[in-house]
Amino acid sequence: MGNSGSSQSSKTRKERKGECGGSSVDDRPGKNKNKRAVNTSEPRTNNKKEIIKYRTTNPFIIFFLRLRSKKPKEHVTVIARSAGRLWTQMTPEQRKKYIDLANAEKKRREEQRRKRKSRRRY
Repeated sequence: MGNSGSSQSSKTRKERKGECGGSSVDDRPGKNKNKRAVNTSEPRTNNKKEIIKYRTTNPFIIFFLRLRSKKPKEHVTVIARSAGRLWTQMTPEQRKKYIDLANAEKKRREEQRRKRKSRRRY
């Protein structure tokens, strides 16, 4: 199956790596897996759900989701482009509606978080 009839001999991964100089560092930009960017400003957590759980909702996201709910069959990228254009053309008074909704959502989430914390104490 596959390359069984080929004239070239198959080599293992280590043999091919040895031919290229044996370095485990990839010279292509953005492909070096050995170096990690260290962010010292925030503690590292393995649970991504925990990070997302407390993130506030952006006013533009509320606007985008409302547009998307009006056209459920439309592709997301098309809606995102049109939402971006519309958002930049809106006046601050028009945006205020979505900013207020985002602030209300933020308060609601903070209240839920406080309730969860108070339940854990006992």
